[in-house]
Amino acid sequence: MKNLFTKNVRSINGTNFLWLVSLVSVLLIIIIPLIVLFKFSISDNSSLFPPVPLWPHNPDFSQYKELLGSKDFIMAAFYSLEIALLTVLLSLITGAPVAYVLSRLKIPGISIIIFFILAIRFFPGICSVIPVVEFFSNPIFNLLPVLIKVVLAHTLLSLPYVIFMCQGVFDAIPVELEEQALILKARRFYTFIHVVIPIARTGIAAAAIYVFLLSWNEFIFSYFLMFQSTTVTLPVYLFKKIVWTPQLNYLAAISVCLSVPVILFTFIIQKQIIMGATEGSSK
Repeated sequence: MKNLFTKNVRSINGTNFLWLVSLVSVLLIIIIPLIVLFKFSISDNSSLFPPVPLWPHNPDFSQYKELLGSKDFIMAAFYSLEIALLTVLLSLITGAPVAYVLSRLKIPGISIIIFFILAIRFFPGICSVIPVVEFFSNPIFNLLPVLIKVVLAHTLLSLPYVIFMCQGVFDAIPVELEEQALILKARRFYTFIHVVIPIARTGIAAAAIYVFLLSWNEFIFSYFLMFQSTTVTLPVYLFKKIVWTPQLNYLAAISVCLSVPVILFTFIIQKQIIMGATEGSSK
């Protein structure tokens, strides 16, 4: 056992040591803010003011009990989840076929087309929110439910990324597989659904994860489209609490509840993220 330990220690050269230090540093940068956020969420009032202790004097979970018993918070959580899932569905249904067409058809100036698609996201969201809100204020679209308006706005934000990521995945799939299906008299749509999509599922999953996170955390469009609505998303709910209830432990508890579903969702499908990102990067 001692010889094995000595051998493993000797195998750690300078380069590996630097990689190890970098890995630990990145993990600390990610984990420490989460620990601090959780610490403040369970802090009692005496632990919120200087000198702030490293850990609360009397940990208090009453903020979570109050949140989970709040009808407004539960409704905001389900509303955010509904909007995020609908955004994922709409973004993939519209973005994946566009990406497939851009990947397979030899269109002149394809790079310029992709550039203009991505150019939608070159500008900050605050620049786009005014024309989008004005567009939905039109009498034709004003009758749409607020939920649909927010889903359409989030889809506008996510489509460029979905198209770009899915195109990279489709480029990595050999065209010969589709040609074999076409030789067997399969239609193009059937080939796309039953041949291309199953192979590209990991890359599409990565795009779906990104869209979910974007919609779940989006604030600007949700705020301006929901400012007269009684039901809001979690980011807007948190903003309203910041305005009316500047209590640090309560706000930290809301932030933890807002972060936990994203963290769990990412851990559950982290394998799909890695595999999908690898396929997309082969563009």
